[in-house]
Amino acid sequence: MDGFELKEVMEQVHISEEMQEEIIMNVQNRMEKRAHKSVSWKKAAIGVAAFILIAGAVSVPVHAFVSNIVKARMESIPTEEVQEINDMVQTQETEAEGFSRVYSDEEKERYKKLWQEYKDGKFPENVIVQVDNAEDAPEGSLCYINSTGVFNLPAHEMTDEELLEIIDLQHKKSYAVSQSTAAQEARAEEEEEKNHQREIIEAAGGISEAEAIEIATKQMAAELGERAEGKEILKYQDGSAAVIILDISEETDYEHKGDLAYYIIFENKNDHSIYYCTIDAVDGRVLETCE
Repeated sequence: MDGFELKEVMEQVHISEEMQEEIIMNVQNRMEKRAHKSVSWKKAAIGVAAFILIAGAVSVPVHAFVSNIVKARMESIPTEEVQEINDMVQTQETEAEGFSRVYSDEEKERYKKLWQEYKDGKFPENVIVQVDNAEDAPEGSLCYINSTGVFNLPAHEMTDEELLEIIDLQHKKSYAVSQSTAAQEARAEEEEEKNHQREIIEAAGGISEAEAIEIATKQMAAELGERAEGKEILKYQDGSAAVIILDISEETDYEHKGDLAYYIIFENKNDHSIYYCTIDAVDGRVLETCE
């Protein structure tokens, strides 16, 4: 998967940075174990990109699940500016945005609070300063470096205004990418593929996604005990439970009856702990779990 494709997929994700990286690495590792498979890493990543957490975001926001107030703000951006932002993102060498330093614990807490307030219409008074290259960055001031996708953070504790400017640009980037032709084609391709997979499962007399979720939930409770408390399945844009369907036809790590499996992810939004469960789509057998 090249940089363009990964940006295209991951700019649609609204999950914490830590969780985003862990999920992607988990799926990528599965794909790399069988690189010759017909199922591509791109398809798996697009499936992951369909997941949206409603709260607790620490990093890249997504355009698809926002308040009407934010939606209106995004849709008010001139078409030319939307195209310019998307072009900027696609030409960046990095596959995810970066920061010149880590957030302090206090900044992280205020970021989460301001993220929620942004959804309610608390927007920055100004827009973040953008420069083309690192050498153009004003010393000691917040700015975004277009060529590298890095937020150049000041050494001092950032103000609410500065954090809101970061949040605002993140929304604009996500919105711009989601409006691109490539993003729309990727979403249509993923939906078509998933419908085809569902038909295969049904023809084989397999279990439904709802049944798979029930099995995964019971497995998590039995395996984790008290640690399962607070963990909820990830959600799609419309609020329905999100499930990835994976091709496991050439999987050799475990026995499986069918060629497809449901891949279900749970997360505790408070401590960001994650639980994965892979279930045979034909006989409902739990094939693999990971905490």
